[in-house]
Amino acid sequence: MVFEHLAAIFIDKFLGNYIEDIDSHQLKLHLWAGDIILENVHLKTNTLNDFNVPLEIITGYLEKLRIHIPWKHLYTHPTKIELDGFYLLVTPKTDVNYDVERKEKEEYESKMKQVQKVEEFRRERELFEKNKQSPHHKDTFFERLQFHILRNLEIEINNIHIAYDDKTTKSYPFQCGITLNYIKLHTTNDQWENFEPTEDSKIIYKLAQINNLSIYWNSNIKSRLDLSKQDII
Repeated sequence: MVFEHLAAIFIDKFLGNYIEDIDSHQLKLHLWAGDIILENVHLKTNTLNDFNVPLEIITGYLEKLRIHIPWKHLYTHPTKIELDGFYLLVTPKTDVNYDVERKEKEEYESKMKQVQKVEEFRRERELFEKNKQSPHHKDTFFERLQFHILRNLEIEINNIHIAYDDKTTKSYPFQCGITLNYIKLHTTNDQWENFEPTEDSKIIYKLAQINNLSIYWNSNIKSRLDLSKQDII
């Protein structure tokens, strides 16, 4: 239980801006195998605020997120991020009823994010200047480790549905969306062939595969915006 609680805090630190209240019951840990699994979580409705787009999230749902970290072979074996079952329903902000308390909370959270970004930039700048002044500066262990993890990183995203629902044209409401079977990203050599990278590899090659990407458009149909969150999913 302690490990689950600590993992929930760790994940909330990095994903807390996008995912609603993460708790240990949504986590499955297999520490020795290097697996962290997060299941059945919802996206925050203000996730798109940072991107300054005129869209509002009505429902965002993630069925499963698995992160595999090969503790014993970090330099040679791939770190894997697998996402399975992602549904997102958005609408124009004009379709959303104005909520004063919610808006004030979103503005406060947005300002706090900006403050945190400024502080992180200041700390990174100070560390960079300090390292630059050192005549014997070399890449730290963690910098090298980050590079090797990125080089060996594999990403797989399955079963995606992103939908847009618009009632602003009240006589003819419409829905459009994108569905995707999977997208995979993995490391290759300079001939785009699979291989096991070595520690002396200096250039990273990544190959992406996309399967069954579809776009649809439905007009003059019943809007999903009046349904409950569970019914939408």
